[in-house]
Amino acid sequence: MKVGIIQLDIIWEEKEQNFLKVEKLINKRKDYDLIVLPEMFNTGFSMNPALAEKKGGKTERFLSGLASSLKTPILASYMIKKNRKCRNIANLFSEEGKIIATYTKIHLFSLLKEDLVLESGDSPITFHVNNIPCSVFICYDLRFPEIFRAIAKKVYAIFILANWPSSRADHWRALLKARAIENQLYIVGVNRTGFDGNEIHYIGNSTVCDPWGKEIIIADEKEQLIEFTLDIEYVKKIREKYPFLNDSKMIDKPLP
Repeated sequence: MKVGIIQLDIIWEEKEQNFLKVEKLINKRKDYDLIVLPEMFNTGFSMNPALAEKKGGKTERFLSGLASSLKTPILASYMIKKNRKCRNIANLFSEEGKIIATYTKIHLFSLLKEDLVLESGDSPITFHVNNIPCSVFICYDLRFPEIFRAIAKKVYAIFILANWPSSRADHWRALLKARAIENQLYIVGVNRTGFDGNEIHYIGNSTVCDPWGKEIIIADEKEQLIEFTLDIEYVKKIREKYPFLNDSKMIDKPLP
């Protein structure tokens, strides 16, 4: 499974400029099974509800058009309007440009008042890329292992779309590594870089951990497109040789 992730220096609240950045970094590449963007790639981690879009908005149209032109699925996070409230979501666009899966961020970051602006989701999702079962969480979700454990046996890779600040960079790498070891699967952390409109610094460090917990990719701070291949047979081999998940009392238990 060949994946391209975009470590983006997001321009604060400037959607069209961020669209151009994404297009330039991808540069018409069509040989990926999946392209992944960081959390709220179109605006940065802004809690301005005026930036949220209704279904069919400009960000959805951009991603749909890009996926269909590249004939490549795209996984991306942005803020949408849902009834009278907003949500921080991750949508998976098919190679035809259709939304085929939607995840709503479960854990909202109260330290930056995300919980005052957005409503949370209530469950993980699973989806398939080239018949490979995967899942996605968003940033702060990474600190809550129970949601990973709930779907661990159902998937071989989990993507974490983030705006994770450099002040907690050690936590980023430690938690990504832990989630991979605990659940015996690939964990792919896709982070932004640069400074946002609140002068918060992001170090990048997009990271791929294999099911043994080895960091096979650790990006630096540069804005860049990172490509790699996930060896799904390796997940199966690790789980067969070390069937730790079979001994868990919490696997597949419903979330409270």
